[in-house]
Amino acid sequence: MSTRAAPWLAWSLVTLSVVLFVGGIALDQMTRSTAPERLYYGPVDAVILLTSVLTFSVVGAIIASRQPRNAIGWLFCGVGLVMGINSLTGGYAEYRLSGGSDPGSLAETAAWFASWSWTLLVYMPTSFLLLLFPDGRLPSPRWRPVAWCAVLGLISFVAGTALNPGPLEDFPRIMNPYGVDSPMLDAVGIAGVILVPASMVASAGSLI
Repeated sequence: MSTRAAPWLAWSLVTLSVVLFVGGIALDQMTRSTAPERLYYGPVDAVILLTSVLTFSVVGAIIASRQPRNAIGWLFCGVGLVMGINSLTGGYAEYRLSGGSDPGSLAETAAWFASWSWTLLVYMPTSFLLLLFPDGRLPSPRWRPVAWCAVLGLISFVAGTALNPGPLEDFPRIMNPYGVDSPMLDAVGIAGVILVPASMVASAGSLI
């Protein structure tokens, strides 16, 4: 990516992340008037999460603007963007559910995304950021197996969580619209549970 395009893209991601997050908060506040018991965020949660979005997004934009080839900056921007989408989808799902009518396929998809996207917010900072710190590259080629372990662990864990059939954990009124009842999926989820903590520990060890 050119040095001219990188700053524009990075700060555009900051703006988009904040707009998405604020949109989720606005939907959450609209829910307050019709179903206050269904609030997705409390005031303290909103402040903490907004601070987190700004921290990840702005720090990522600063790094990406000055060093476009450093993956750390783009990962930070990515975390902020996922937090913004998570806020919007969760707020929208709660808003539709508060009406008491059929939420519709769009709201079901939004609830589905909000129910598993937290895995990215936990896993990316505690694995990939640590493994690639500080220059966005692996410490040495010997760490490639750990990187592959982290990638496979993320894919397996997300698949096991996102495709798990039955009611959504955060939205029990909605059945997982993309659930798959398969023993193979169970095996994939178990593999993710094993690979995720292993890669997190190994990524932390890369700093040493």
